[in-house]
Amino acid sequence: MRTLHEQDRKEILCYVGKEPEMNLFFIGDIESFGVDNETVNIYLHEERDRWDFLILRFHQYFLLYSRYEDYNAQEAIEFFRGQQPDCISGKTVLLEKIAQAFPQWTIESTYMSRCNRVEDSVSGADGLVIRRLEKEDAAEAINLLLTIQEFSRTYKKDEREEQIRRMVKEMDRGSKVSVGGFLDGCLITTASTSAENSESAMVMGVATAAEFRGKGYASAVVSALCRDCFERGKKYLCLFYDNPVAGRIYNRIGFRELGQYGMLR
Repeated sequence: MRTLHEQDRKEILCYVGKEPEMNLFFIGDIESFGVDNETVNIYLHEERDRWDFLILRFHQYFLLYSRYEDYNAQEAIEFFRGQQPDCISGKTVLLEKIAQAFPQWTIESTYMSRCNRVEDSVSGADGLVIRRLEKEDAAEAINLLLTIQEFSRTYKKDEREEQIRRMVKEMDRGSKVSVGGFLDGCLITTASTSAENSESAMVMGVATAAEFRGKGYASAVVSALCRDCFERGKKYLCLFYDNPVAGRIYNRIGFRELGQYGMLR
């Protein structure tokens, strides 16, 4: 394994660019933070006269990518054993090669999908006022996300203030855009982007207050967020989902499934 540096940026982006959707976070971190610093490091294993796999460290979160399913998984395992990762992310088929070495961890796999244009204007959101969220809305947005059971591992009440500050900082930096839907002045549904880069972004944090679900509100804000992104010049958008109902909704908006992406933690 060797550490890559800023002069390797072009080669790195070329390597991960073969599957840009699966490497959205990889590309976004490089564009936002660079290649080799206290926040991000990128490591390369070479074998059989090829770049066998790359590992990106973002704080204690790691991204694993290889163009090859027969990459040297044992070498990756040895690398991770020398680290203290909070999470290892990547294509599920790649993570499965190393998962047996971490029996106390599990792979949480979701479907990765891509949208090239919004295909459905989405109806059924009468009375919902939809707009982009500003920094002043961050506290209300975090309060909503804290009520969502599916996000309980990501949003925690004892970390509320830090999460608000982080959201404001991401908005300032331009790495996150959020859209919200309001009824009677109250935020009841939201969706955000993450890992924004020059060509794309990940749609995440899709949430609706429990009492307002099933009315098409989430679909409306996701559609509005996607339109906002394309108007800002994004060429495509990505989104994770893990259940068929959500998949059908996102398919109507314009997302198409590409494969499975996982988190080992």
